[in-house]
Amino acid sequence: LNKILGKKEYLSCEWLEHGIHFSHEGIEHCPMYAHREEDFDAISPLTSDYKYDFDDFYKKKEIARKSHREGKLSPFCKGCFLLENKIWDKKFKITKLAISTNTRCNCNCIYCYTHEDKEKYNSKPDIPVLDYLKKLVKTHKLSKNCQIEFGGGEPVICSEFEDIMELFINNNFKSIKIHSSGIKYSPAIEKALKKDICNLIISPDSGNSEIYKRIKNTDAFDEVWNNIKKYSAAQNTLKNMVKIKYIILFGINDSKELIDEFFNKIIEANIKHVLIDADMAWYQDNKENKEKIEELFKKLKYMEDYAKKIGIEYGHNSVICCAIGKYHQLYDSTSAE
Repeated sequence: LNKILGKKEYLSCEWLEHGIHFSHEGIEHCPMYAHREEDFDAISPLTSDYKYDFDDFYKKKEIARKSHREGKLSPFCKGCFLLENKIWDKKFKITKLAISTNTRCNCNCIYCYTHEDKEKYNSKPDIPVLDYLKKLVKTHKLSKNCQIEFGGGEPVICSEFEDIMELFINNNFKSIKIHSSGIKYSPAIEKALKKDICNLIISPDSGNSEIYKRIKNTDAFDEVWNNIKKYSAAQNTLKNMVKIKYIILFGINDSKELIDEFFNKIIEANIKHVLIDADMAWYQDNKENKEKIEELFKKLKYMEDYAKKIGIEYGHNSVICCAIGKYHQLYDSTSAE
């Protein structure tokens, strides 16, 4: 039937086919671009008056989609783990939407890409995006099942954030993910949690106020954990929930005593899901070092066992997944020898 209808499988991904990323530099097909170094004409840059050029974006999007249909992968996409070989819908309907229109933040994490020049990134203006989103909703470009994700910078401090959230809530969108420092409380996030349409990820990275201050370069430990408790109390079900992230930083928050303190705060806040990651820079420097990766794996296992012991869900983030794969690869190759 697919052959009769002229449909065929080809290698592509949901972001390239049906995604939009509003960034602080322009519109991109995919938020993964921020993590890659190759130059690629995959972005429609902001105009001089900080506006997005949708005509230019749609043109580039269709060129990229057509290229993949013809079996010619864009140089940027080669080797990406998101690629799938299947029959893709030719109609353009937005099913994945990322919004990271600012680089400003209310903390200064030592592992963040903005850490070395926080003054520069905090001086950049928020890029207005609400009117564009209203138009996409009004013209039914956004699928009701669209997976929406906020990043940054800190999204909650954007002047339009509450209004954008109300737009999504009032139009019955069902899947919103927000990465936040947790320092500023958001009534709209509370509302979305009560409606069971929001996954909120907060990264305190510590259950100890002094360690928190060292990592975040701000003294907001009590505010963050109090807000975590309030968000946790707003959860309606455990389908969409508050997830607390712990980025392992060697020599800073990686001792068993500090990890135990973190889990004590998790229990106190009635959190049911933790995410574990590692510092990206550390991983890049040590990914070929079997002893270092094994050391990370042991810390990971300790945290996993702790989570199981207290009956909470446990997830890995991207760097940890790479580390696990690297550890097993090294372990298997050594065993074979």
